Amino acid sequence: MTTLATRPSAITTPKDSGPSVSTAPINVSSEFAPSLNGAEEFSRAVLDSVVSKRGETLSISVRSDAETIDISTRLELLLMTVGMNAGSVSARVSPSFMNHTYPAMRSLTQALDIAGFSGMWTPVGGRNIRLMESWQMFVSVDAPSAISVPGQPIRPDTLLEVVSADQIPTDWFRTRVAPRSSAKGLTTVYYGSSTRPTDGNESLFDRVRRSNLTKEWRDGMRRHFETANSAKAVTAS
Repeated sequence: MTTLATRPSAITTPKDSGPSVSTAPINVSSEFAPSLNGAEEFSRAVLDSVVSKRGETLSISVRSDAETIDISTRLELLLMTVGMNAGSVSARVSPSFMNHTYPAMRSLTQALDIAGFSGMWTPVGGRNIRLMESWQMFVSVDAPSAISVPGQPIRPDTLLEVVSADQIPTDWFRTRVAPRSSAKGLTTVYYGSSTRPTDGNESLFDRVRRSNLTKEWRDGMRRHFETANSAKAVTAS
């Protein structure tokens, strides 16, 4: 099983990494990249929901996995550092360990190191990162199980991120994730892209996106966001 390394400043490289998995350093700076169009507004809405404990369900259309990692790393880093004393548990669910989860873990731990927390965060159970009282958990559809250790939380209470939600089976999410994501005030966000369904069924992402747009039309509160060119891509689909 591929796990986080025991050294406090690195993550092991998967032995079976193929061409689709880059082992080059992820470009994370203390300033991070310039804000993506739509991503900043989305991030503010997420943080506002978390702080106020409103438990909003938000969605954002993205162009690539790199965009998703950029946005989610910033959110995860901020929530981990803000909650390191008071306590915070967030989780990130994605389709593939190799293509989605592993790069996201590397990005977050590099960001923690750059932010000055090298030697303070620790890997726990192979799929979790802990910074004092803050936890960031990682779950993959194709490899959901991980080593469980005493004291490890079993469900998020701050933020649940559903990455590449257009690729996550709706039934799997309903039976495996939804029962563990019912904490009061939990903010849930979905990243994905809208595509034409091949089987006539909406993807998990499109279902959430449609619901959010309907609620926006009714009450005027923004719930769905687009990064640059995403709106054009959605219209074209």
